Amino acid sequence: MAPIVGYWDVRALAQFIRNLLVYKGVQFEDKRYKFGPAPDFDRSDWLKEKFTLGLKFPNLPYYIDGDVKITQSLAILRYLGRKHDLAARNEDETLELDVLEQQARDLTMRLIFATAPNPNYEETIKAYADNIDNVLKPWEEHLANRKWVLGDRLTYVDFQLYEGLDTHREFKGDAVQRYPHIVAYLKRFEELPNLKEYFASDKYHKYPILGPHRKWGFKK
Repeated sequence: MAPIVGYWDVRALAQFIRNLLVYKGVQFEDKRYKFGPAPDFDRSDWLKEKFTLGLKFPNLPYYIDGDVKITQSLAILRYLGRKHDLAARNEDETLELDVLEQQARDLTMRLIFATAPNPNYEETIKAYADNIDNVLKPWEEHLANRKWVLGDRLTYVDFQLYEGLDTHREFKGDAVQRYPHIVAYLKRFEELPNLKEYFASDKYHKYPILGPHRKWGFKK
């Protein structure tokens, strides 16, 4: 039976998991839960199954492969990294990837938080856009002499970083274009075997990035 990746019908915190499985040629069920209509965006599509799947800590995303049942996006990503030889191979690599993983997560979460509904939404999102160079410049410098985040070898963190950088490109493309090493990195990732075909297919959806209750990220 094929593994199952369960998440909302958005990219957000599951697309890097989907991308990794596609890259490794793993056939899996891409289970996507739907939000209800506005204004409540009912979540019953997920809630009716939440406690029926045998998950120890029921949540989205989840990954089920036989007796393996995991929640939490990074726990899933780390597991798949180890399973598919995309994880650290020694203590030095472990230390470096631990740091890079958290930095890549911060990149994703900063944009999610900046675009979250709040009473000062317009001010918050403008401030983030105005200061986006502070977020991107460290990655430009890190990637200056590296093919992938760890060096010459692709790792699970690259799948996380690609999502963070690509969603920032959707948010403020002109800012990302100012950083040639980031642009080259994104292009390399998009040319990877299996992913190139996937990104060009109707199985891949650039949007929605975030849920329908968001002013940014649900529709282009």
